[in-house]
Amino acid sequence: MLKEAFKFMWYDKAKMFGILFGIILSVFLIGQQLGICFALLGGTISLAENNKQYIWVVSDKSQQVSDLPLLDMRISRELMSIAGVKRVNTMVVAAGSAKFKDGTKTPITLIGTQSPRHAGGPWNFVKGNLEDLQQEGALITDEYDPISSKKIKIGDHFEFNGARVFLSGNTRSAKGLGVAYGFTTVERARKLCRISTNQASAFLVEAEPGFTHQQVVNNINKEILGVKARDGEAFTQESLKYFALNSGIVASFGLLVVFAIITGFAIVGLTMFSAVNDRLKDYGTLKAIGGTNGIIRQLILWQAVIYSTVGFVIAYVLLRGFVNVTKTSLNIKITPYLILFLIGVTLFIAVLGSLFAMRKITKMEPAQVFRT
Repeated sequence: MLKEAFKFMWYDKAKMFGILFGIILSVFLIGQQLGICFALLGGTISLAENNKQYIWVVSDKSQQVSDLPLLDMRISRELMSIAGVKRVNTMVVAAGSAKFKDGTKTPITLIGTQSPRHAGGPWNFVKGNLEDLQQEGALITDEYDPISSKKIKIGDHFEFNGARVFLSGNTRSAKGLGVAYGFTTVERARKLCRISTNQASAFLVEAEPGFTHQQVVNNINKEILGVKARDGEAFTQESLKYFALNSGIVASFGLLVVFAIITGFAIVGLTMFSAVNDRLKDYGTLKAIGGTNGIIRQLILWQAVIYSTVGFVIAYVLLRGFVNVTKTSLNIKITPYLILFLIGVTLFIAVLGSLFAMRKITKMEPAQVFRT
């Protein structure tokens, strides 16, 4: 049956390539739009997502991970007295700008973490090490950030908020949405961003063995007023939900995905219907010599399976190419779930598109072939 299905497809090459084009275009656009959507959402919550192993203690006014009003450092000492708290790591997050020798500037979100553990970042190291941050003026940025495009190499100096700093290391894809992350020590971040030594943006808490994160979270929320404690996973999901509902990213990309599915379905459905219409006599002859509607359905479904298999493979290769081309600006991940979704969508478009053709043939009487 597979061989016969391929022969039917190969007979009209123009329509065969038309159907494949519709599937490839639709699947590529769906994968591309979903990949960009997830990459943008991932960028907004990357700081929380890469620190899910901690309990986040932030201001009770904070709604998501990039909104971190300053807290009093006395809270750090209060946290140490809470049952189940093993260690409290201070984090300072502040905005600033880097200035280069050519006079250009670029904004950077500076993240200060506590030595020697540096809980909170940097992550995905590719050059340098954490010990380098102990040197005066040391800063770590991402290899794909605007700083790298200024041809700043490890050890080169530049200005940050008017102070002289130098690049001591690089991370890979450790950045936010549309803004570069710079990592340094808590003390240097306070100094560069003019934040009081009595303030911090968040505390990353480690739990004592024998205590669950939820128990420690409950203890903190019960004992300390003015703060909000969240398990790292819960804080990440809370931040993701906030951006998904308030940024318009999901709505705009979701609409494009729906249009891509409709476009693919229209191209595939109409072209398959047209192809079957052109070969009505062949299908009618098949029925006249004893072919049942079941055999006809199998023949068309096999064509749909071949179309979807070839179309998906080509679209997947194109998608991989797009991911590689945009890796410096977008952190697109083709996850197994996305692949499974795309396979399902491909089959849906091909099989549903073939239903029009299938309906036409199964209703046709074999005698019609000999009357025309």
